[in-house]
Amino acid sequence: MDYIPFLKFKTNEIAAIDELKDHTKEELYPFFDIARKENLTGQDLESTIGKCFAKYQKYLSKLDFFYLDNFDIDDRIQINSDDSYAFLIDTFANSYFIPVIGIDRSERHNELVNSKKADGTIQSDTVAIRIVVDNVLSYPLIDDEIEDLISDCASNFKTMHLIIDNRVCFGIDVGSRSAQIINFLGKILEDYDFEEVIVTGSTITASIRDLLNPSEEVTVERNELTIFHSVQNEFPDIVLGDYTAVSPNYSDIEFEGNLMRKVTAPRLIYSYDNLVHIKRGAALDNHPRGNLQYNDLSAILITEPFFRGAAYSFGDKYIDEKARTTTGKQVTPSTIPKALINLHIEFMMNDYF
Repeated sequence: MDYIPFLKFKTNEIAAIDELKDHTKEELYPFFDIARKENLTGQDLESTIGKCFAKYQKYLSKLDFFYLDNFDIDDRIQINSDDSYAFLIDTFANSYFIPVIGIDRSERHNELVNSKKADGTIQSDTVAIRIVVDNVLSYPLIDDEIEDLISDCASNFKTMHLIIDNRVCFGIDVGSRSAQIINFLGKILEDYDFEEVIVTGSTITASIRDLLNPSEEVTVERNELTIFHSVQNEFPDIVLGDYTAVSPNYSDIEFEGNLMRKVTAPRLIYSYDNLVHIKRGAALDNHPRGNLQYNDLSAILITEPFFRGAAYSFGDKYIDEKARTTTGKQVTPSTIPKALINLHIEFMMNDYF
């Protein structure tokens, strides 16, 4: 593996994968998080997981394997009076997914992974340990917890993957973060063998306003890549991950009436080299072009020297088509992610390295 996209298990992400070129799909091993949503209940989550599995069966069943986690879901939201990961595992029991554990997860979450592997519900012989940035600050502070996690898994799983999740990397000291991860890996790899070590993160913030204002454009360094390459200099075999064109801290937000259009401005996100370029329009209800701002932004994007052309991917073709015509279905905030995620994955898997 060279690259793993970290995705929310949602319609746009699944559709983006479905539109990938065949040779890209063949090498794809995505990581899926169940997306959080405001005012989520156990009943809502049960329905969401069922829909996720239906999408998997229809579009993703040919994947060799994928990672599956509920990291974004509050542990207090239970299904059938149990941790929601139990229902998630049971629902996907006939698929080949890698379960995920961590020292900051509930005791029940980690316990479920081992018990459901022992009883045959989980097919994978690999388990992933997800470490967030707070955990890499001092290995001696968490080595006992790591030992407990790994020893519990030793009798059930043959191999382990380690995931260092930087989450949002914008506005941080990348040199300091890189040094922390290098120090952490140097110590943990003395104690344990991992089949894969994955370093992931994103420069895209939950609120795009942190990066640029409406009606602006910006090109910024992708800090997750700078961190990755710094760590790779010390550990050449590590694997790159990122959150494509979606923030790690994304959540579904519900607005009453037309409030969504009053606060939402169109945006296009396009990665190239070690950079991400973002173009942003004005709030949909405050601009005479409304959704057609997506067409206007696309018309500018296809003239940029870094645009890879309509033939490059489904997403690039979609942007090129919208740049040239306003006929057909309008682009909306809910439809554009499919194209942006698709073109990002094609680039990262085929031309980044």
